Amino acid sequence: MPRLQDDMQDALRRLGGANGPGYVIAALYKFVELPDHRDLQPRLQTVCDTHDVHGTLLLAHEGINGTICARPAGMAAVLDWIEADGRFADLSLKFSVAEDQAFLRMKVRLKTEIVTMGQPGINPAHATGTYVEPADWNSLVDDPDVMVIDTRNSYETAIGSFAGAVDPQTDSFREFPAWAQDLADAEDRPKKLAMFCTGGIRCEKASALMQQMGFDEVYHLKGGILKYLEEVPAEDSRWQGECFVFDGRVAVDHDLRPGGYDMCHACRMPLSEEDKEHPAFSPGISCHHCIARHDADSRSRFAERQKQITLARQRGEDHLGRSPRKQAGDES
Repeated sequence: MPRLQDDMQDALRRLGGANGPGYVIAALYKFVELPDHRDLQPRLQTVCDTHDVHGTLLLAHEGINGTICARPAGMAAVLDWIEADGRFADLSLKFSVAEDQAFLRMKVRLKTEIVTMGQPGINPAHATGTYVEPADWNSLVDDPDVMVIDTRNSYETAIGSFAGAVDPQTDSFREFPAWAQDLADAEDRPKKLAMFCTGGIRCEKASALMQQMGFDEVYHLKGGILKYLEEVPAEDSRWQGECFVFDGRVAVDHDLRPGGYDMCHACRMPLSEEDKEHPAFSPGISCHHCIARHDADSRSRFAERQKQITLARQRGEDHLGRSPRKQAGDES
């Protein structure tokens, strides 16, 4: 059996889905030079469409990134196709399971960067921080000399993070370099950094940036939070809360099952059941996070969009209109 298929079967056994889950979800990436990424795009799109795979994959000169969802057989077929290209050896791959399809459609998109930081001189394929396996993460973050940094955005950190992690409070990954520069310029700058993100891709790029800024000991969690939750038992975990994901599940718990959050489709903030009881919450129109930011015209547009979504659901159709939520894999 090809390696990626074998990895999938191992993950399904750990997640209790080896006897036939409805769907398997794969978050994947690799920094690798792809000068032919434009030629790969239509071929990869066709393979995914043929095997009824949904989600988003990003292709750029610097590599591949994305999240896809399919029945196990369809997922195996796409992973075989990817693995046949030797450049994707050691692809970073994390799995979870779901009862329903997590995405509405499949899109293979061409991008300038597979994760957008806006620092063209950073190339993790050539230099990045030191990988830390999930099994070794606890001992690293328990070191009092280590600053643990969550490289995700504020709408993600709001519902869960590692205990004691520093939150840069960014709204976009493009804001991270400015925060990092302030840390590098500080008189009491830390000597050791441990960085993490959802699937490993952002902290890999961020750790390369930190090295360029002169930090000598820079570590990052291999496979990100998702791999940690997959491999580290809950009783040994340093993770607190749920993990935001870029698909219809909104968040996953420590068992990588859909969590307890919904989403405000006006501002994409995750919402708890308590949040949805707030007077400012109106499905598809506003929540307490964003009601003050939208004028009457915006709320009117949101209301019309929500009306069309509701009508589509009543007809048993998917509504594919523009949504403020980012596509899977586009973890800005």
